[in-house]
Amino acid sequence: MLSAPANAVVLTRDAEAGDVAQAGKVLLTLAENGETRIYATVDEKNLRHLRVGSTAQAVADAFPGQPFRAELYYIAPGVDALRGTVEVRLRVPEPPAFLRPDMTVSVEMIVGTREAALVLPAEAVREADGAAPWVLLAEDGVARRQPVKLGLRGVGLIEIAEGIAEGAQAILPLAPVIEGDKVRGKPPREKAAAGIKSVPAGMTGR
Repeated sequence: MLSAPANAVVLTRDAEAGDVAQAGKVLLTLAENGETRIYATVDEKNLRHLRVGSTAQAVADAFPGQPFRAELYYIAPGVDALRGTVEVRLRVPEPPAFLRPDMTVSVEMIVGTREAALVLPAEAVREADGAAPWVLLAEDGVARRQPVKLGLRGVGLIEIAEGIAEGAQAILPLAPVIEGDKVRGKPPREKAAAGIKSVPAGMTGR
C-alpha cells in the first residue's frame, strides 16, 4: 500500500501492481496540489532588475496567444557559475485552465513602464547587446547608419531612447541593403522596413 506525502496528482507511473519495489527506484512522480508556481532561470546580468513582489507576464509555449500574470516571490541567493544564471520562482494567482505540470513556460519580468515610448522591432536594432547599438535608416533614398541609445525591452520590441525621431523608416536585416545603398522611399510589400512609432503601452524588461 502506497501513501502519498501530500494531496497530489500522479504524473507518471513507473511500476505496476505486484512489481518488486527496489530501494532508490522511482515508482511514481507526483505534482502536489495547491498553489501554482513557475520555476525559471534568468541571466545573472539581469539580477539587478529583480525584486521580490515584481509582476511578470508568462506565456506557455503551447498557448502563445494567452499570456497570464505571475508574481516573483523567490530569488536564489547564489548564481549557477557554469550557466551564469539565477533561479527564480513565481506564483500564478489565477492559473489558466490549460496550464499543466512541467509545461514549458516563458517568463518576462516587468521592470519598468513608459506611458509613450518610441519602439522598434527588436530585429531592427543591430548589435543591440553591444556597446554601440545602431539602426539602418532609409533617409532621402539612401541607407544610413544611425547610432541609438536603447531603453526598456519587451517581447520582440525595443525602446529607442535617443537617436531617432518618430516616423523614421528603419531597414530590417532581412533586406539585402547595406549602408550607402540607394533605397526606395516606401517599404516594399515584404517585411523589409519598419516605421518607428510611439505607443501608449507599458514596455517590459527582461
